[in-house]
Amino acid sequence: MTWSQDHYHLRCRDYEEVIRFFVEHLEAKEEGRLASGTVNLRIGGALYKVSPKKPAESSAMEIAHHEIYHLGFETDDLADAVAKMRARGVKVAQDQVHNTSQRPYAFVEGPEGIWIELLQRGK
Repeated sequence: MTWSQDHYHLRCRDYEEVIRFFVEHLEAKEEGRLASGTVNLRIGGALYKVSPKKPAESSAMEIAHHEIYHLGFETDDLADAVAKMRARGVKVAQDQVHNTSQRPYAFVEGPEGIWIELLQRGK
């Protein structure tokens, strides 16, 4: 099994300002806006997803104006990865999802409640 970085997903109080900053100061290229409000930005070779922070959400870092929502990692065998993590006692927060618009994915809960998205490579 092999792994590679897939994307970073940020939820921000003023996400349009964050997007503007990334575009103006980091030469981010906007790759699209989703119906959910998420904006896909490419900075160098890395993909960043920026979403508005929902009013009801709270952060462990109340002082911060942004937070990492989840980390995404790509694998060549999603079913095997989820099964191995589950067998090791990792909490599967959302089991494998298949739909027509995205690659198969699942979410597991990491330490301190960090959500980790696992994506199937090339599907």
